[in-house]
Amino acid sequence: MKICEQYILAASVDEVFQALGSAPGKAQIIAGGTDLLLEVQQGKREPPHTLIDVSDIPEMRGIEIRESRLFIGAAEPISRVAESPLVHEHAQALAEAAALIGGPQVRNVATLGGNVAHALPAADGAIALAALDAVAEIASPRGMRRAPLPSLYRGVMQNTLAADEVLLGFSLPLKGAGEASA
Repeated sequence: MKICEQYILAASVDEVFQALGSAPGKAQIIAGGTDLLLEVQQGKREPPHTLIDVSDIPEMRGIEIRESRLFIGAAEPISRVAESPLVHEHAQALAEAAALIGGPQVRNVATLGGNVAHALPAADGAIALAALDAVAEIASPRGMRRAPLPSLYRGVMQNTLAADEVLLGFSLPLKGAGEASA
């Protein structure tokens, strides 16, 4: 079974925009691809013409403090989110939720961005992010925008991202003195 006609490993967000704009058929952004590839294999979804892999884009990776907020890249593997000392310190509920997603092999490949963008009702990472008041950081050829996590959902397996938008990551408020999540 052929998963796609064209595979592009993008090195930058600009390369993603170029690939989205020039793909002759349906293009799909992936980083881990765990849900998408399974659905294509099971015949639940038509394979896209072009897969655009964003797993190596620096702006979409990492877990760090930025502008007094915890930033988690959308292409960061779930296993790294679950194990991150920064996530444990400032978003314990997210660390615990991430540790419950799939098995170890899935967590090493699946990403937090995919967990959110796929819009499944049982997306443990997305639920924790929403509870922690996460804001999605989204890029498009028109510029950057930030959106509260719940605003990304239209319905089951339906997000509100435009076809030319790229989910870069999530920012969460830092835990204050005497605050915690569990």
